[in-house]
Amino acid sequence: MHNPVISEARKDAQRKVRADRRSSLAFTLVEMMVVTGMLAILMGVAFSGIGQARKQAKIAKANSEVRELVNAILAYEIAEEELDIAATPKDATEANLQPLLGLGGAKTVYLNAQMVGKAFRDPWGTPYQYRVIEGDVSSSDGNNTRLSAAITFPNRHREVRW
Repeated sequence: MHNPVISEARKDAQRKVRADRRSSLAFTLVEMMVVTGMLAILMGVAFSGIGQARKQAKIAKANSEVRELVNAILAYEIAEEELDIAATPKDATEANLQPLLGLGGAKTVYLNAQMVGKAFRDPWGTPYQYRVIEGDVSSSDGNNTRLSAAITFPNRHREVRW
C-alpha cells in the first residue's frame, strides 16, 4: 500500500536536494564583487596600454607629416630655385604654404596636406611651424649658398633640420 508519511518524507528530501543544487549553482555577492574587481583591474591595464599606443601613433604621424613638409619645401626649392628666407618661424597656414599647395598661380602641388581651420596642424591640434634658413657652403659650380629647411614642433620643443 501507499504510505503517505514515507511519500511526504521523500518529497521533502527531493526538495532539499533541489535547493542544495540551486544554491551551489548561484554566485554569492562576494564572488560577484571579486570577479568585478578582477575585470576592473584587467580593463585598467588594457586601457593604459591603449593610451600609450595612441601617444606613439600621434608621434609617428607627426614625424611623417614633418618629413612630408620638408620634402615639399625641398622639391619646391629644386623646381623653382627660390624660397622665402625667414628669421623667425612661420605657422604652416594656407597663406604661408600657397606655393607648396599649388594655390595663387602655382600649377604644381608639392604638398598635399589636410588643412584644418586653414592651417596644417599636428596631431595635437597646433599648427606646424617652419622656417627656411640660409647657410654658406661651397658647391661644385662656384655658388657659395645653400638653403636648408628647419621645421619645428612648437608643442614638443623639437626641431628637425634637413
